[in-house]
Amino acid sequence: MAGMTTRILGGALAVALLAPAARAAPDTPGTPWKRAEVFATCSGRLAAVATRQQADGNPAWSETRAHREMFDLMLEATLPSAMEFGVPRDEPVRWRSAGWVEMAGLLADMVYSGDAGRTARAQDALTARMADCTGLLLGG
Repeated sequence: MAGMTTRILGGALAVALLAPAARAAPDTPGTPWKRAEVFATCSGRLAAVATRQQADGNPAWSETRAHREMFDLMLEATLPSAMEFGVPRDEPVRWRSAGWVEMAGLLADMVYSGDAGRTARAQDALTARMADCTGLLLGG
């Protein structure tokens, strides 16, 4: 079973990293450390957005959660190499938390700000950060 899980995780990582070049998808970072950071940060970002979507009754939450789960798988597949590269064991938790906090702040600005300009900037920033993450996934 462990061998099958490793193959599945490796396959998911390979598929995600081979996002269509024709799209203006963001580049996948070149080092294991940076890949792990991006995957953990995106996992946190998507977790925050999925939580908000679910609380709002937005049916898109399940797709957002599925994308978050893909980033969790890619992080799990990348983490051994990243740790060999020098990533401390608890660093991915900090990266996930940073992604969550980043999006939570933007969501708060979107919902609670009385300033239309601030709300629009927060929406634009949230959309860009989501695109940075989902652009790394096939079908994202």
